[in-house]
Amino acid sequence: MSYMITSECINCSACEMECPVRAITAGPSQYVINPNVCIECQGYYPEARCKWACPVDACVPERSAYQFRNASLTNRGAPPVVLTANNPTGVKRMPIEVTSE
Repeated sequence: MSYMITSECINCSACEMECPVRAITAGPSQYVINPNVCIECQGYYPEARCKWACPVDACVPERSAYQFRNASLTNRGAPPVVLTANNPTGVKRMPIEVTSE
């Protein structure tokens, strides 16, 4: 079992530099740990280096219940806001109808 980074991640990159096998990379919204590369620092350090370096304790042993909850919350609710050059705020505005009286 490998470690994972929870949503408490503040993108400080402290864990990325501490990982001895470079299993941590920047994802689209936060850092992620590749479970195929992570060795939990077994045999190298008494505690996982990412867990030791994280200032907000976002690096924890992988938990399937947490991942299931995150996936289910992601699949419901409002769609993500897409920012474009024409609409930098992402807010859809209703067109104003001007009537002449």
